Amino acid sequence: MSEVLQANTFFFIASVGVVMFTMLVCILLYQLIRIARLVRQIVERVEAGSEVLADDLDSLRDSLNPAKFISFIMSLVPGSKPRRRKTTKRSK
Repeated sequence: MSEVLQANTFFFIASVGVVMFTMLVCILLYQLIRIARLVRQIVERVEAGSEVLADDLDSLRDSLNPAKFISFIMSLVPGSKPRRRKTTKRSK
């Protein structure tokens, strides 16, 4: 084989290899972009869910303040109605 034919064969094989490598890199980048989009959608859903959860916990914390909680528990106990003071009319 002559040196020119060997050089041409090398450059042909190298060109095919570079084209195949470039196509492989493009396919990998495309897949990575798709994965990044999916991850972004998942993160947005998690953020929305965490905001809803935070709102629910805030409302739960507000509804469970000690004064309301104690009065609720006392209303559940039978026979523990709040005592009313007897009012007497004072004569003038």
